[in-house]
This record gives sequence, C-alpha cells and structure tokens, in this order.
Amino acid sequence: MRVQVLGSSSGTPTTQRNVSAYAVFRDDLKPWYLVDCGEGTQHQILKSTLAIYHLEAIFITHKHGDHCYGLPGLIASAGLSGRTHPMYLIAPDEVLSFVRAVLEMTELTLAFELKLLSVEQCAGQSFSWVDVTTCPLKHRVPSYAYKFVETQIVRKLNINKLTEHGIPSGPHFNLLQRGENTSFNGQILLSDDYTFNAWRARVIIVCGDNEAPKCLDDEIEGTDLLVHEATFLAVDLKKVGFHTGHSDVERVAEYAQKRELPSLLLTHFSARYGGELCMNRIKETAQARYSGALYIAADGMTIEVDKQGVSHLIEAQFSG
Repeated sequence: MRVQVLGSSSGTPTTQRNVSAYAVFRDDLKPWYLVDCGEGTQHQILKSTLAIYHLEAIFITHKHGDHCYGLPGLIASAGLSGRTHPMYLIAPDEVLSFVRAVLEMTELTLAFELKLLSVEQCAGQSFSWVDVTTCPLKHRVPSYAYKFVETQIVRKLNINKLTEHGIPSGPHFNLLQRGENTSFNGQILLSDDYTFNAWRARVIIVCGDNEAPKCLDDEIEGTDLLVHEATFLAVDLKKVGFHTGHSDVERVAEYAQKRELPSLLLTHFSARYGGELCMNRIKETAQARYSGALYIAADGMTIEVDKQGVSHLIEAQFSG
C-alpha cells in the first residue's frame, strides 16, 4: 500500500513543488485513489507511473483552490482516456457545485458516469480494495481527513483447525480461501471460521488543512502512516498569525509522538520554505520531537507501507 506525493506546496506552486495532491495505490497501480487535486495535478500524474484511466475515486478535503482547481481539467482528460467505467468524486458540497458549473459551462460530455458524493455521504464507503471514512478537522472552512483501510486481503487456511475438525482437503478449501461459505458432508463450513487474513489491514490517513491534530483522536488508533500538513515552523506561524488555520511542524510532530504513530509524512509547506537548508531545518525540528519513521514531502516521493505495517521510501522523485 503506497502513497505518492503529487503536490506538497501550500497555497501556490513553486518551481520545485506543485499544490496539494496525493495518490493512494497498490503495487499493481490499479485501481488507485487521489486525495486533493490542485491546479496542475494531471501534469504531475503524467510524470508518475499512474494512469487517469485507472483512477477510481477522487477525494477533496476542502474547498480552497490549492486543493481543487485541478479537477475540471483532470475530469476532462479522463473523458478522453477511453474509460467507460464510473469515477467517484467525494467532496464538500461547494466543490461539487463548482465542478457541475464548469462541466455545464464548457459543455463537457463524458462517456463514463461521474458519481458526485458529498463528503458527508462517504461514511464507510467501500471501493475496490479500500474502505474509506472521513474525519472532520479544524480549519478556516470545513476540512476533512480521509482514512483508507485496506480490504481484499489474501486469506490463509487454518489447516490445524480443519484437521482438528476432521475436514480433509478438497474443492471446499478453495471456496473457503476465497471467502465463500460452503458445505462438506452436509456440514456448513463458514469461511471466517477456517481462514484468516494473511496480514493485518493497513491504514493510511491523509489530512486536509488542520490546525488541531487532536481532531484525529477518534480515528488515529492503528494508523500505519499519517499524512499531515505542516505549513509553517512554529516561529513563523506566530508571525503570520494563527488565523490561517494551519498547523506547525512542532505541533504535528509532538502529536505523532504522543500517539506513538509508526510513520509520519509532513507536507503542504509554505512557499517561503525553498531549498535544502529550509527542508533540513524542518526535518531537524520534527526529528527533535518525533522518533518514528519521518518523511518530509517532496513532489514525486513514494512511501510504501509493507505487509508488516512498516514504511519505506521507495522513490524519492518521479520515475515516469
């Protein structure tokens, strides 16, 4: 289970960073999911190994432009990709209204169904290989986090239990392993009784803008990787003003340490932080407060959470 940073800048793009967008995907790259879609996101996708054709759902965290201005162009390109299968867009109502207005104004016709769901409707929504829930955050406007919980995990047979119950090998083994209930010698066999997941479901949370990490308290347990904004260093946020509704590096790192999160990806940096020296300062500040696996977002960076729940940097930049 992987996250690729398609955009890590706050507010405006820079020469090195595009605005917010994150891809969530598996090794096979399909289907995949997009969280936020700032201006230029489809150009970032073209630099990756991902294909818009296989994009199953887009999740928008809030209505600010650096998180949603890229939607019309990406949807239009999807319409030219030859796809006929549906695409989901889950977003605040005002973002859905924005998309409807652009589609109507440009007279865009799509060969596939664009399913528009308000973020409030995405409570435990199931997709091809993940269940997705939402968590309200604290920002100047309503903002949300999306929690991705892996499903469709390979199941293994509990051979010891099957042997103990006198159930020999046969076609019913394959059915049980596929998650289907079956029968043997007139006895009903429940898949849940004789199989188990080959690994624990992996969990990734991708947040929108959020000045209060504690908003995640009810959802954070069991999270393998948290993707959270760290727009400013604390000293700079104090100068800019807390009215921005953003977090600082120190606050997020301290929260991750307190909740014993195994992995943290900091992102959504103010455009004032440019160059290696600034990024090193951000990293050192976070490392002084957080002892887990820490990643400082760079566009193109891909983080993998393996089947043991351990994170790894597998790509430091775009490879496509």
